[in-house]
Amino acid sequence: MASAKIERLNEDIKRELISIISRMKDPRLDCFLTVMRVETSPDLTNAKVHISVLEGDEACDNAIKALKNGQGFIRGELSKKLHIKRSPEFVFVKDEGAAYAQKINEILKDINNNDK
Repeated sequence: MASAKIERLNEDIKRELISIISRMKDPRLDCFLTVMRVETSPDLTNAKVHISVLEGDEACDNAIKALKNGQGFIRGELSKKLHIKRSPEFVFVKDEGAAYAQKINEILKDINNNDK
């Protein structure tokens, strides 16, 4: 389990990432992109950023590529905003939580319809 300090830092990074990404000019980021959660390693060198894109898997893959290309900009802006000496190296991954929740909802609806 992560310490309270790491959890606070994760939330701060998430908040600032949302702000930074919204200001980026890459056309691949012109989608409804959401930063779902950030998981920072205990030594603060790496952070896994879970993102979700409403437009689907292809748009999400394009957004991840754009974020990887802009990682230097993102890290620089983040270190300025959070006043940290070194910002973590980011790994952007697709968050499967929303798709999983939708699948569970569909299963529950089917069960409910079968009971009637």
